[in-house]
Amino acid sequence: MHFESRPAWRYQWSAVAGIAALLAATLLMSMYGPLYLGPRLTHVVCAAAGALALYFFLLMLYRRCAWRYLIDAHNVESYHGVLARHVQSIRVIDLRNVNVNQSAMQRVLGVGDVEFSSAAGGDIEVVFFGVSDPMHVKELAQRLQSGVLEDDMPIGTEAE
Repeated sequence: MHFESRPAWRYQWSAVAGIAALLAATLLMSMYGPLYLGPRLTHVVCAAAGALALYFFLLMLYRRCAWRYLIDAHNVESYHGVLARHVQSIRVIDLRNVNVNQSAMQRVLGVGDVEFSSAAGGDIEVVFFGVSDPMHVKELAQRLQSGVLEDDMPIGTEAE
């Protein structure tokens, strides 16, 4: 195995910011809401904000635990799902393009999306969302494609 990863926690920055904002709003609402909205409406708004924060947290966990990316000497594979499984795979020898997409915030955080397409298809076939050091992943795939790496030489296993 040359590369194994999951989306980095830093990729979840928008969900973390959303959770923090919702929790701050819940705290402020619980302190000042009864004065302006009444206790009943305050409880409803706090419950809705808490439920939305919980949703963002569960979405973060799902992305982290249910998405897995692998690159070995022969295949580039993306696994999605917990109960149902969706696997996208391209043989390394069939790779045509390896692209990296990073927003400004992803670039600051050192994460990005790596897109793989094969010679047979016209579209992007496999995407690694939110991997740490996406340029390293691109270089690894290009070195594997050119045959520079040996099959038993591990390159990078992502712990984050």
